[in-house]
Amino acid sequence: MFAAVIFDLDETLIPDEPVSRHAFFITALELTADDARAKELAAAAHREAVALWQTLPSLAADYVTRIGHSALEGLWATYDPGVAAEALLEKELARIRPEVWRRALASCGLSGDPERLQLRWQALRARFPLFDDCDELLARIRPRTKLAMITNGVSGLQRRKVNGSGLLHWFDVVAISGELGIGKPDARIFEWVCSQLNVPPSRCAMVGDNPERDIQGGINAGMQTAWVDRGLKPRGAKADVEVKSLGELLPWLRRG
Repeated sequence: MFAAVIFDLDETLIPDEPVSRHAFFITALELTADDARAKELAAAAHREAVALWQTLPSLAADYVTRIGHSALEGLWATYDPGVAAEALLEKELARIRPEVWRRALASCGLSGDPERLQLRWQALRARFPLFDDCDELLARIRPRTKLAMITNGVSGLQRRKVNGSGLLHWFDVVAISGELGIGKPDARIFEWVCSQLNVPPSRCAMVGDNPERDIQGGINAGMQTAWVDRGLKPRGAKADVEVKSLGELLPWLRRG
């Protein structure tokens, strides 16, 4: 067994983007009461969120790139006013959030209250389901190894996810890029976790769904890596093992 196993959070332990897409659809369906129109409006809202994210001022844009904070996360994140870039994000997102729905409604020829739609989307999005085999894998390996998590994003939102999902119970260390100022795939965030665990990188396994951030980052830090292919990310850096579900990892982790 590896001395430590480090997990990514979003799309590895919990579904993130699929929950956001579902929230778009249900919000749109409540307004339209028509599947086809709801799908059209949901797609438009997603598209506008991504487009408006590109209008962030350079200070905010540089920050979200560095820590790996996404457009859909920005629609429901909370920000730290003590961090200059996050204070700016708070101001910008107050503008962007209703504008997403205003533009989406206009593009679909629909009428509605953008503020109300955004608040409804946030309420639907604030759910924290686990992948089915997440708890079982953690329960099986926890007695024999240290566990850590590295997740990119702002502290307020990622802490909500970790706490709301009940995952904090399992982990010795949780590293959030927005708290440390560096994110995956930068080797320094992996090295920081290893120092907290008092385990060398060569005795750690990194498990994640994102080849660019999780797998390449683990390789950069000198770890063995496992790619959990959720079908959301294209193939990239080659991991030591590739699986479709967390349960498939157990034999490999036990051999580590």
